[in-house]
Amino acid sequence: MMTNLEEAFTNVDWALLAQQKLTLLRTITLVALNGTDAANNLTGILHLIDAIQDAAEKDHFPVVFLTDDDK
Repeated sequence: MMTNLEEAFTNVDWALLAQQKLTLLRTITLVALNGTDAANNLTGILHLIDAIQDAAEKDHFPVVFLTDDDK
């Protein structure tokens, strides 16, 4: 029987999450250029995604990490 986290990680579209993470990163850059505090909040979400990806990779889920070439 899978744990709730295992089931959730199994249902993640890792390639899509990588693209969404890139969109979030670009949004953070734009928001930061406008001088708002929202960039700090969005950066927190980015760090959460990083932690989720790192944990999932350690448990051998097919995590996708984008490189500079993919951007």
